[in-house]
Amino acid sequence: MARRRTRSSSSASLPERWNRFRPLLAGAGWTVAMAATALALGMGVPALRAEAFRTVPETVASVRFMNQPPWMTEAEISPLADLVAEQLRGSVMDRGGLAAARDALASTGWFEEIHQVRRTGGNEVIVEGEWTVPFAVVREGGYDHLVDFQGRLLPRCYRPGTAPRSLMRIEGSLQPRPSTYGTRWPGDDLSAAMAVARLIDQRPWRSQVASIDLGGMPEDGCVRLKTARGCTVKWGRAPGREGTAEVPARQKLDYLGWLHEHYGRIDAGCEDQLDLLTDCVAVR
Repeated sequence: MARRRTRSSSSASLPERWNRFRPLLAGAGWTVAMAATALALGMGVPALRAEAFRTVPETVASVRFMNQPPWMTEAEISPLADLVAEQLRGSVMDRGGLAAARDALASTGWFEEIHQVRRTGGNEVIVEGEWTVPFAVVREGGYDHLVDFQGRLLPRCYRPGTAPRSLMRIEGSLQPRPSTYGTRWPGDDLSAAMAVARLIDQRPWRSQVASIDLGGMPEDGCVRLKTARGCTVKWGRAPGREGTAEVPARQKLDYLGWLHEHYGRIDAGCEDQLDLLTDCVAVR
């Protein structure tokens, strides 16, 4: 009688072997798919982000400066707005443009400090900051160049005789104007003139001073005031830096105030020079 043959485990049919390995193959497939997806995202997201930054939106609709001073003209505001818009031609997602706009505005010299440059709805940009304050003009090269309270150069100049009378005029500075706006005008002579100008700025007789003259400083170190009537008032050295035989700035102010009170003018009809250096004031 013939023996009945039985199948061994090694001779299983193909369907049985497929069923056995199918879970392993499925897991490997999912692993490969997830790896491919991660690779695609890693390559695609930066590319999409860069493309978004390269996308140029419509031109900035408007730039609004908060606390805009009344003395700023439209001819001066317009270039500032254009400067901001130029830095924001990239995507609205790119905050680097806002920082660039802030730096660009700071370099103009018109601001003491810029607090914020931000976008709002309607493609508008708001600039918040502290504006500098024009204080005086320095004559150089046939023009009167505007400076602020600290003597920093501002981007505005006037032809002689056209600057507002509220601005003190300084003449005879030895140093040329700075090459960049927002930078202090160099020289100890200009610093001395600015110190005197700040000291007399709020005096009731301030309008009688036509200019501050530094032409004699190389010889004697003295600042001089020129009155509207042509008299020269020899002030002396910078406030706080007086010589040993020189009266302090407070005493000089008191004397000019006394002349203004009694004569109506700080030069008291002087036709040449009024010397304030000593206790004995000399009039020539």
